Amino acid sequence: MKLELQNIGGFAGVHEFELKKGINRISAPNAKGKSSLLRGIQCLASDNEDVFRDTLNDDSNTGHIKLGDEYMRHLMRVNNAVQADPKDHTFFDEMDKDWRNAEKIAFFTPKSRVVLEIDQNAFDVLRFVNSISGAEEIESDIRRKEGQLEEKKKELEEYIENLTTAQKLDAEVGTMRGEIQKLQGEVQELEGAIEKETGTRDLTKVGEDIAAKKQEILDLEERLRSREGEVKRYQDQYEKARALYERLDEDIADFEQKSDAESVEEFTERLSKHERKRKDLKIVKDMLDDLHGVVDNAYKVFSESERAPLPESIKEEAALERAITLLGEPGECPVCRGGAARNTLDERRKELRESATDLAKMMRGEEEEMKVIKADRKELQERIEGINEKRRERDKAKRDSNDLLKEVDERKNLRDSVVDEISDKTHEREILEQQYAAAAKTVRTESREQLNKVREKIGGYENEIRNNQNEMDRLTREIPDYTIGESLEDYANKKRLGLDDLRLKIEGLKDEWEHEVFGAVDLFNENINDIYKEMGFTTFRDIKITKEITRGRLTSLDAVVEHASGKKQSLSSLSKAEQLTLGLVFQISAKENYIPAFPFFVIDDNMNTFDPDRSRSIMEYLSDKAEYVLVSRPVPPSEQEDLSIEYGFN
Repeated sequence: MKLELQNIGGFAGVHEFELKKGINRISAPNAKGKSSLLRGIQCLASDNEDVFRDTLNDDSNTGHIKLGDEYMRHLMRVNNAVQADPKDHTFFDEMDKDWRNAEKIAFFTPKSRVVLEIDQNAFDVLRFVNSISGAEEIESDIRRKEGQLEEKKKELEEYIENLTTAQKLDAEVGTMRGEIQKLQGEVQELEGAIEKETGTRDLTKVGEDIAAKKQEILDLEERLRSREGEVKRYQDQYEKARALYERLDEDIADFEQKSDAESVEEFTERLSKHERKRKDLKIVKDMLDDLHGVVDNAYKVFSESERAPLPESIKEEAALERAITLLGEPGECPVCRGGAARNTLDERRKELRESATDLAKMMRGEEEEMKVIKADRKELQERIEGINEKRRERDKAKRDSNDLLKEVDERKNLRDSVVDEISDKTHEREILEQQYAAAAKTVRTESREQLNKVREKIGGYENEIRNNQNEMDRLTREIPDYTIGESLEDYANKKRLGLDDLRLKIEGLKDEWEHEVFGAVDLFNENINDIYKEMGFTTFRDIKITKEITRGRLTSLDAVVEHASGKKQSLSSLSKAEQLTLGLVFQISAKENYIPAFPFFVIDDNMNTFDPDRSRSIMEYLSDKAEYVLVSRPVPPSEQEDLSIEYGFN
């Protein structure tokens, strides 16, 4: 399989490499492109922008990786970020193949996640199992729903706080209404005392009349606003209809101005003129064609070279002999027996042919002119039809605008009548207020001041009630699913049922996640020991991934190894070389369990950890697990100058 790299890693320009099934051993001195070649293949299995950035040559803005005729990845640097063409076909989006985790599984390189975590002594078995199985997506759903649960808890706390505040305000409103009733009793007592003291005026009745007049004025003002809204609405409709009429009228006037010099009849007359001319040209051309036929036949008869040979039986048949006599000799006219020069006939044929050709050109010119006139006439007819339609629209718009103008006038009249009525009611209210003021002057100052204070207190309570009511409306309006009058306890219980349902879903997802992780652990435990031993490793008698359960839930995974002596160790207590060995075993196990058909397994420089015999046994094992096994190793510059690929074990 051919691998083509352009501006990838340390390769500038286009470079081609041949990969063969089985073992591909890539050797070169440092900085000669080993990692660049392997990163190019990794780029085909990745959708990570960090990988793209590490793959594209630092001095180039574009590059590509092509593997065979099927896989391709184009890279482009845009605003200091490297992006991939989403239309390319890569391992990452291979149809009908779940190869999305191939980058995490099939690439054992210094920059792979497993190697980096081992190097930092931070390798987490649970995180590894989680990332290559379906558990990672479930865990993402769990985190998302737990976030939703926290948000809903906060929202519920805010809603309950708002509802509590609203219910406190409602209690305060009830208390203030009770106070208002008491104060209204005091007002009645004071008004009774004032009435007794004045003896001439029923101030309560006058006050009620004033209040009634004020309410009538408020109602009329509301009607006035409604009338003004109607006037405005009809005015807007009238303006639109008038604007449409004016625009259509301008279009029609513009058309009529432009069409003064054009008419369908003029086009038809011009067309008839050209048709007559073409007909005349055709008559003359037909006559010329007929004459050309005559001259052409005469050319054949009069020309000795063109005349057919006389038959041998001419002397035996009197009729044939007479016909030959009538034909005359070549070059002699059979009618008048005059001379007929061949050159003259030939020249006449040419002149007739040229004249006929000229007439044909003129006829085609007339036909083209007729086509143009027909097209212009058709266009004019369509424009006339269009402008007639606009005339109809203009007439309708004019009728509509006139009707709307009448409506506007009627609404204005209604509005003016309401204004007049408001003026009358206002005058009546002013008279009542004067009467009330005149009557109140005779009341003792102390009683009047006390009455005013009580009324001010009532007004203060009423204002506070309105403010509290508005605040209650605001608080309850922001609470979803709340019914006015619903108790705080009922609402809280209703919302908590929703939270409980979300908690159940989270617990279900956690069960599903644990089931997925436990299944993955079982798959790993089934084959990691076999892989370890078949690759020739003997340090550990047994390797097993163990689970740690806290309060009935999985909290972590660990890899525990057992030595021949029976001693057990955790993964984190092993040496770096032993951890790398187990990391390689885990990745090979993951490939066998999750992506057995993925054609590549790549090891970059990490084989240096193993001795030659161990490296060979690893490659022999991998040669049966992947179509293409790529292993890189550095060599001193004294042994080799450039990168080379060796196939197989020899």
